[in-house]
Formats: sequence, structure tokens, C-alpha cells
Amino acid sequence: MTARAGKERVTIIEIAAAAGVSKSTVSLVLKGSDSVHPETRDRVNAAIRELGYVYNRGAANLRQARSNIVGMIINDLTNPFFAELAVGIERSFQSAGYVPFIANTAENPVRQEEVLKSMLEQGVAGLIVSPARGSRPDAFRRVEAAGIPVVFAMRRLPESRIPIVAPDNHRGAWLAARHLVERGHRRLAFFGGSADLVVYHERLEGFREACRQLGVPDRDVTVCEGETHRKGGMACLDTAMAGGAPPTAALCFNDAV
Repeated sequence: MTARAGKERVTIIEIAAAAGVSKSTVSLVLKGSDSVHPETRDRVNAAIRELGYVYNRGAANLRQARSNIVGMIINDLTNPFFAELAVGIERSFQSAGYVPFIANTAENPVRQEEVLKSMLEQGVAGLIVSPARGSRPDAFRRVEAAGIPVVFAMRRLPESRIPIVAPDNHRGAWLAARHLVERGHRRLAFFGGSADLVVYHERLEGFREACRQLGVPDRDVTVCEGETHRKGGMACLDTAMAGGAPPTAALCFNDAV
């Protein structure tokens, strides 16, 4: 079997044909019935995985042809920035007549996977996702295979083809560093963020590029990788100030730092 191309959702009829069983047998497997022989159940589940079928629980319960629910999966709602982002997206959905379904993954890829599965089963019309740290592109292949529109917000994943809405992190960090140099600072620091985040590399590269172009020597540039919250920022500050020539200004990875 091969995964179905295109954006149309896979149907129970297609699953039944691929598994060599009846439509009613597929329905029983989806409902978790014990009346299906284990070998048959395994064959049906294999077809479901291969074709990327998603059980639409909303359609099963309500028999609706179209959903007006849109999922919002946010990586950290305790971060004021992402909380404000969620509020803004929610208002836009409401004004367009959609019901927002919000979930917080707390930067946990396992929790993110659970939320994705639940939202797909509820038959969401689309998804906006700010990926959790450590997310892999293949975590979203099931969403793409189901033909559900999805957009990333703020964070991009390497090798993922999913469209993203995000600022120019490189340019923003470059401008911030230039601002500090223009204010007379010559010993600069970059606080917070970690190498497993694409946005960290984008901002750090912009910061370093500005320092090089504006004549700030590498010896006067301090980079302190750390957690993306206030305690992480304080830890970076302590580390930077412990040196013989501490920085006079710093660019922080985010507002929380």
C-alpha cells in the first residue's frame, strides 16, 4: 500500500478496500469493538496508518459535514508573549465565525502529539501550531496526510514544508545589536536560548553578524546559552558578570529572559 496523494481526506471505504474487509468491519475497529478478529484488526490498523486516515470523532458524533472548530496548539502559555499571541489568534478566529480550541503543550513533544491526535479526532477545520521544543517534522505528517490545513507560528522546523508565520529573527537581532553599539556599548552579551531551537541560531547569527560588521571584537562578545525564562536570564547574568571584563549591555533571547 502507498499513502494517498493530494489533500482530500481518506475515507472508510478506502481503508476497507486496502485491508480487504467490509466498511462495517472498519467501523467496528475504529470503535474498539472486541468482535473483530485480531488478525483482521491488525490489517485494518495497518491500512489506517499507511493511508494516513484520521478518525473524525466530531463527524461520528454529530454527523456534521463541515467543522467550524480551529485548533491552536501553543508551546508555552506561561510565556507572556505566547499568551498574547494566542489571544490575538483567538480574536481573529472568533470574528471569522470559528470556534477556537486552545491547548498548551508546555514545551512537551509527547503532550503535543496527544493534543494533535485529539484535535484531529474532533475534526478541526485547521490548525495553528507553535511547535514544542524538540519537535520533529514527522510529528506533523499525519496532519498533512489528513488534508487538514496547518500553519506554524513563530517557530520553524528544519526540513518541514509546513508554511510558517514568523518575524525576521536574524534582522531583528542585527538591529538590536546595532542599537546597543550606537548607544556607545562595546562589550556586548547575548543571553538565553538553546541550540535545539532554530530561532536561537537565527537571532544569535544576526547578533554576531552585527558585532562583526560594527567592529566589536570577538573577545568582547559574550554568549550565554540558558533557559528561556527569568531564572535562566539571571543565571546568564551571573556568569557574564563573573568575568574580568563584563559586558555593559545584553541582548536577551526573549522577553521572559
